[in-house]
Amino acid sequence: MPEPTVSYISAKIASMVGGFFGGAAILTFIKPKTITEAFTRGGVSVGTAIIFSSSLLEVAKLTPSVENYAMSGFCVGFVSYSLLGMIANFLYKHEKDDIVSVVNDIRGKNDNKD
Repeated sequence: MPEPTVSYISAKIASMVGGFFGGAAILTFIKPKTITEAFTRGGVSVGTAIIFSSSLLEVAKLTPSVENYAMSGFCVGFVSYSLLGMIANFLYKHEKDDIVSVVNDIRGKNDNKD
């Protein structure tokens, strides 16, 4: 039986809807402080879901269907804001360090200069 084909637009819309629900789900666990933060989290969740949900389908070796795009969009939207926040906090913490000390901290060879 041939695999179902999904148009580009329907795949992106399904990813967007999944990312929105993933972002809304994480908002129930981690409450935003302001309305602006809530909209920012929603936008980041939807945007990253649109971009990365097809990559997640390829990595998981799932068939490209509307349901799978929505599911992968949910997964990406759920973790995206937290993951981007962790990366931003790490870069903010090390903004005055040189690249060697940043790499050593990532590898776990911290000099404990603090």
